[in-house]
Amino acid sequence: MNWLIDGQQRVITLSRTMNGDEDIDVVFHPEQQEFRLANAATRRDPNWIRVAELWDDDMYRQLRRNLDGSRHADKREARFEALRRILDYEIPVVRMVDHSFDDAVKAFTRINTLGVRLKKEDIESAQVAARHSGFIADEVAPFLNRVRQQGFKRLNVMHLFRACAFVAKPDGRNRTPLHELERREVLAAWKTTEKATEQAIGLIRSEFGLVNMDVLWSGALVVPLIAVCATVSPRQRDSKELAGWLALAALCHRHSGASETALDQDLRACRTPDPVGGLLTNLRAVRTALVAESKDFAGALADRSGLFALYVACMNRGILDFYTGAKVLLQGNVDRHHILPRAQFSEDLRPTADNVANMAFIAGDVNKSIGQAGPEVYLAKVKTRVLESQCIPTDSALWRIDKAESFWEPRRELLAESFNEYVQGALPQRQRRA
Repeated sequence: MNWLIDGQQRVITLSRTMNGDEDIDVVFHPEQQEFRLANAATRRDPNWIRVAELWDDDMYRQLRRNLDGSRHADKREARFEALRRILDYEIPVVRMVDHSFDDAVKAFTRINTLGVRLKKEDIESAQVAARHSGFIADEVAPFLNRVRQQGFKRLNVMHLFRACAFVAKPDGRNRTPLHELERREVLAAWKTTEKATEQAIGLIRSEFGLVNMDVLWSGALVVPLIAVCATVSPRQRDSKELAGWLALAALCHRHSGASETALDQDLRACRTPDPVGGLLTNLRAVRTALVAESKDFAGALADRSGLFALYVACMNRGILDFYTGAKVLLQGNVDRHHILPRAQFSEDLRPTADNVANMAFIAGDVNKSIGQAGPEVYLAKVKTRVLESQCIPTDSALWRIDKAESFWEPRRELLAESFNEYVQGALPQRQRRA
């Protein structure tokens, strides 16, 4: 077993950028050749592309399919390819041999005082490993690997540590780091955390039909679910209410900024007699009316909160595939499809097609069969009940590239209406109290 001591910040940053974690969401502008942390402005501008999507093979193939054959598109693709070559960089490693792990942690602490200071979570991870020998290698790593094999790759070790610390001291006012607890306390809490995590994943699968976290952008959003599953018995907790909170939390960009502060607040809410009520109260502190508006679906594809809200709205209508009419689940062969084909827009307007309201979920082979057919052609072949299941306006007069804005606006209204209908069904009593 090898432990990374110095260089954690760079490696973890690259890892989180690759995964698109909520606290390091980096975007790239191919024309300006500039990187930024994602913010409200970049989410509105489709020219800013999430680095996580460029580094994800499936998402990158989808992006390339939407590029036309112009010189402008070729230049963009060349710059995307240059960025992807970062994945091929070699990172030199210096190994400490014949030293105890405690020595390595002390060296880590000394090095950290001389360079760029790492986050306290990184130091805590090393301290946990030092205090509880074998815990990470024998317990944490195998379980995290199983979770990721299930498609929940945005759940990282620190998310699980936060949940485990909560389980260990559920009645404490403040979080007690795992390295300050006795080994027996940590091991007991970890077993509960494992079971609660599986239950939280099961809840997400059963309530949303998700088999991965492609549209559920934040692992931190799952931590309160784990906390509730760990401390509230299945008979007493309401899965629909928890799913309703999760939908609203994602819509409100919960845990997208100062995620540590928000997570502290939400875990405190999970300690109360009414966890869901406390979690909703936290959301109302930043968004008084817990309802979706059409503008929530006006963002660019980089806005993952909009994508998840899009999915929830379509799911509420019984999301059906364009050609087969079968129910759509977000499995590996499901693509995001531009309803108004991107390639049919003039080059200067093409980026406007990359918005949430222009997306549908369809099987990959269906996406290929649609090809470059105009929307007025292929949508006419789709049954009305299928269009309605994806909140697509059925007025055929709007199915034209030159009517794009007139098409997107009513679709945003339909999406907001369906999303709110879902939340009202999941949280009927709590919505009336709002």
